[in-house]
Amino acid sequence: MRRPLATLIAAVFLFGASASAQWLNYPDPGIPRTKDGKPNLAAAAPRTRDGKPDLSGVWKAEITPLAEWRRRLGDDAVDLRLATRIVGMGVGTNSIYSSNVLLDLSMEEQATLLRPAAVERMRQPYISPSEACLPLAFPLATLFTPVTKLVQAPRVLLMLLEEGNVWRQIYLDGRPLPKDPQPSWLGYSTGSWVGDSLVVQSNGFNDKAYLDSAGHPRSESMHMTERYRRRDVGHLDIEITFDDPVYYTRPFSLKVTHLLQPDTDILEYVCNENERDREHMVR
Repeated sequence: MRRPLATLIAAVFLFGASASAQWLNYPDPGIPRTKDGKPNLAAAAPRTRDGKPDLSGVWKAEITPLAEWRRRLGDDAVDLRLATRIVGMGVGTNSIYSSNVLLDLSMEEQATLLRPAAVERMRQPYISPSEACLPLAFPLATLFTPVTKLVQAPRVLLMLLEEGNVWRQIYLDGRPLPKDPQPSWLGYSTGSWVGDSLVVQSNGFNDKAYLDSAGHPRSESMHMTERYRRRDVGHLDIEITFDDPVYYTRPFSLKVTHLLQPDTDILEYVCNENERDREHMVR
């Protein structure tokens, strides 16, 4: 089931409220350089002292070109989205999967994937948590314009989300997932290395957030598996598998590449500070 196009458009532009991150182009001494001093993004991926790939860095989901938006969604849909002329938000500035995490599936496959409970939930008015200055949650917060910062330590990987100014803790110390977790926006996560890939298992999500701006829901029973592989300095390949028996008939996956944003940092983002949008919103 697809959301009305107008709903998707509103969601895309409302979510992209944060500016591009920067720290005055401060050179990161840990990034290899070419002879002209530019970051060598094709160099071998860095490793930690114990030999594991180091995922640390400021990352941004690879932007989907306008031509691909038109091919996947149609010229009319793209032109209508662009008509708002909002710089730094929506089409041409983020991943197309922010609009629909099921885009790689045919319409028939999408229809058989959704349980009646999901169809009914998607028929309800779509209200983004961000409209109330609540988190977009993962992975939607990483698919829009803002960047994500990973800080890797031996026992924990910290994921700092510029969108919403929230964070995840992915424990690497071998602890099991909680058996009866208190539902939360970003869940509870543990990770382990399989070769050069970090495999992350998460549970304990609440049902207040959505997987995308199409309104695909999640339940408190959702289990999420992520695989992170840094193929070189500049590219982080991520595969996310969602397993939610309440809303979906089978697990499904999403693959996206994040690009390193060298010599920069995330910005502080406080949603309620100088907030002037909600009073002008029309349902």
